[in-house]
Amino acid sequence: MTVAELVALNEEIAALVRAGSPLEAGLGRTSGELPGRLRGVAAALADRMKRGQSLVEALDAEGAAIPPLYRAVVEAGARTGDVSAALGGMSRYLRGFAEARDAVGLALWYPLVVASLAYALFLGVVVVLAPRFGEAFASLGLPTTRALALVESIGRTAWIWWPIWPIVLAAVAAAWFRSGRASRLDASSWTFLGLFPWMRSLVRDYQSAGFAELLALLLENRVAYPKAVALAAEATGNAALIAEARTLAAALESGSSAERAIAGGVFRSFAPMLRWVLAHGHSEGSLVHSLRNLAPMYRSRATYKADKLRVLLPSILILVVGMTATLLYAFTLFLPLSGMMNELAGP
Repeated sequence: MTVAELVALNEEIAALVRAGSPLEAGLGRTSGELPGRLRGVAAALADRMKRGQSLVEALDAEGAAIPPLYRAVVEAGARTGDVSAALGGMSRYLRGFAEARDAVGLALWYPLVVASLAYALFLGVVVVLAPRFGEAFASLGLPTTRALALVESIGRTAWIWWPIWPIVLAAVAAAWFRSGRASRLDASSWTFLGLFPWMRSLVRDYQSAGFAELLALLLENRVAYPKAVALAAEATGNAALIAEARTLAAALESGSSAERAIAGGVFRSFAPMLRWVLAHGHSEGSLVHSLRNLAPMYRSRATYKADKLRVLLPSILILVVGMTATLLYAFTLFLPLSGMMNELAGP
């Protein structure tokens, strides 16, 4: 199940709960109208509830098809007697996750296209154009220039290195499609973006927004603070953040306060403001309210960075690719031609 399908299922269940309609009957009626895998999941949930299982038990029976995080939120909502509010909060989080994924994808799309075109151009020059120049030099009985000899040697080894970029593109595509699956509902597939300096802070802001929003949702539905911190961190997919959140959860379970635990550790994976709220949120006021205020701030900052990338990065890439193409043109065409003219003009 994809994140989009989970959003659709969540909104279907939330609408039935708000309307006061029995879930087993409502899901059974609407399952036939739902697309793809969603139809089977909705029908299975309806069938289990008709046999006497609760919504939480039916979701648990689905196993890996439903993310553990989603089951935890629904269970928390059922425990507090306000499933509708829990589902509404989950819907906001899922939509925020989908928007973050779309923004990252749009910011990354143009650089990949331009880089692919530049790679294809370079491959064509060293494999097709350079040997033609070599043949021209040989037919005229002229010695090959150093520049042409270097380009020809690169072209002769192209069978070894040419798959590198297609493999990179395939890995990026696989990570992208994996990030849209709801089986774990995390952003672990975005970790490769840390290799790009301009994407690192953008992804961190989106992860901070998701963590703050999800932690607020879990605490609002009375999930224990240590468990809520660990669950919210796992949804970010950031390995360092998950490790530090588990350390914080263990300290909280041992009786330590969040302020003392954070003061005694490093916790650099948490954004500074988020770290301060976790440490002092209880003493300064409502922790949930503080987290709710943080989430849109981080999300708007990440959106601004994504918009700036979409505007500035194409210009930077055009400049870089243009300069590289000019240099490549001079290296593979102008230098061999000038060398040929010099040899022909010589004694």
